[in-house]
Amino acid sequence: MLKRGLRLMPANLKLRMACVAAVLVFVATLLVTLSTLAVAERGMKSVIGDQQYAMLASAASFMDDRILARVAQVESLASSLPPAVLTQPEMARRFLEAQAPIWEHEYLNLILLDARGQQVASVRSFGNERRLDAAGRDYFERPMATLRGFMSQPFFSRISERQVVIVSAPLLDGGGNATGVLTASMDLQASGFLRQISALKPGASGYLFLMTPDGTMIDHPDPLRMLQPIGLQASGLDRALHGFEGWIEAVGLDGRESIFAYQRLRTTGWILGARYPTEEAFAPLAQMRRNAIYGATGLALASGVLAWALVFRLLAPLQRLRDRIRAIRHDGADIAVLHDTRRDEIGELGNAFYQLMAERENAEGLRTASEKRLRLITDNLPVLIAYLDRDRRFRFGNATFERWFGVTPERLVGMSIAQLMGEDAARQGAEGLDGAFAGHATTCQMRLLIGGAPRVLEGVYIPDLQPDGSVAGVYALKHDMTHVKEVEEQLSRLARIDTLTGLANRRSFNETLQQALARASRHGRALALAYLDVDHFKRVNDSYGHGVGDEVLKEFGERLRACVRASDLPARLSGDEFVVILEEIGSGAEAEHTVAKIAAKIVAAMRAPFATGAGMLAVSASVGVVLWRPGQGEDALLAAADGALYVAKANGRDGYVVGAAA
Repeated sequence: MLKRGLRLMPANLKLRMACVAAVLVFVATLLVTLSTLAVAERGMKSVIGDQQYAMLASAASFMDDRILARVAQVESLASSLPPAVLTQPEMARRFLEAQAPIWEHEYLNLILLDARGQQVASVRSFGNERRLDAAGRDYFERPMATLRGFMSQPFFSRISERQVVIVSAPLLDGGGNATGVLTASMDLQASGFLRQISALKPGASGYLFLMTPDGTMIDHPDPLRMLQPIGLQASGLDRALHGFEGWIEAVGLDGRESIFAYQRLRTTGWILGARYPTEEAFAPLAQMRRNAIYGATGLALASGVLAWALVFRLLAPLQRLRDRIRAIRHDGADIAVLHDTRRDEIGELGNAFYQLMAERENAEGLRTASEKRLRLITDNLPVLIAYLDRDRRFRFGNATFERWFGVTPERLVGMSIAQLMGEDAARQGAEGLDGAFAGHATTCQMRLLIGGAPRVLEGVYIPDLQPDGSVAGVYALKHDMTHVKEVEEQLSRLARIDTLTGLANRRSFNETLQQALARASRHGRALALAYLDVDHFKRVNDSYGHGVGDEVLKEFGERLRACVRASDLPARLSGDEFVVILEEIGSGAEAEHTVAKIAAKIVAAMRAPFATGAGMLAVSASVGVVLWRPGQGEDALLAAADGALYVAKANGRDGYVVGAAA
């Protein structure tokens, strides 16, 4: 029997679909409205910018007329001065003072300069005794050179200690030559160039400003900006300073976007600018955007409600299919409930689910049986079988891990090699793992303690290659090779030992002599070689047989081993021929003394009777010893030792000879 399940998932789907419909309506409405407003804004911005520039051009023309009027005023005053004023300073001062009331609202001060630029008379005194020396100043040199009036660039006056501009005009004699200059200074803060056109400022927060061609502020609503340079990065000023006239949208020094307009004055080259904040200029459009968002939101909500109702009705069959699937999963219902007679997409979906679940149940049964067989096989193999992920942590391990390390397969998951086997084992296997994670099958050998006993593990690492060539993990297989390695080592030892005497054989002697000579050459140390045999050994074999001879050789080897030091190597070459490699013998006389002492000890040890099956036998030995010289090879050293032995035999046997290397 089917139970009606919770409607959380279908309800969420319906809600999401309704929300998607509402969002689509909202986005579409908003995009259409905002794109229309964006087109209108671009057109409106162009209109506002053109209006700003037209207003600024009119203001610049007005200011040009004002500047020309000021220059004409000063030229008129200069032409009315009596010719004798340059030689009669007092008369010049009284004349200028009489004219001053006419200009008191225009100029800060009137100063008369002679032909050298020296002050002749000044209308006002500023409480100091400074007299103006204008030689080299533009407001003096230009009128003298051009015989015409001139307006200077703004600067800070040392006499009045104010920010001023100077209007100057030449005094001409009857011949038209300049005899002096009349200057009229204007206080920038008091006069205010922009005062008479400030009514033209754009908007409520916009303003006009005036600056020199090099970017120095002449007039600005903020008095602190007077005669201060403006950063070239602000308001597109760099373009204005390079001749640009027009309007531009830019960011001011305060970070606010504004429309800036620039126009040069033809009289002085000064730049008249206007700033109109963008947010104020487009305030109506901003309100229209807000209204558009409100309208789109309302339309989207209405669309969402309608979409909810439609989706709820259309998805009712899907709800029933969901209840059936939930009944199979949680209530154990048979998958036959998924059969649907509907002839639409939902009916086809139910039947497809039924087929998929039937196939899945069949595949799950086959997979479970296969995994059971695989686990049974791997758990009963005396081999470590594991899988390591990209982090080199175990994700699978067979039961052999529990038998060898006491860790169950469940506990093994998530462990690293170092945690399971120790840091030394991890280092031994690191190179092989690196190769496997690089995409190559590798072999590895480890030596470690398992259950307190040393073990040798050998195995392979096989990369788990993915279709894209990446390595998802590594399969590891390791088996115990301890017994095999022990047999190999035992065979290797037997191949280097003389079976009768237990001493090193000729093969071991040759290898050791090569290594000893290499060490002596590398470190500059002394080395000696002793060559010895049993005196009259052939007589022993002939008299008592080879069995007794072998007993003599075996005892000879034991006594020889007891006579030499741990750093020396005694070896049997063949028959009754023996050699000893002597290292760590010092140098010079000490080396000769050491080898002589060892040789004497060997000879003395062999004089004691030998116990054999034929009774006690008297046996002696002859020893020839030579010291190695740098550059001498193995064969030459062995021949030299054999030569020393020959000398010892020639001397009557049962003795030794220490000879120099040939």
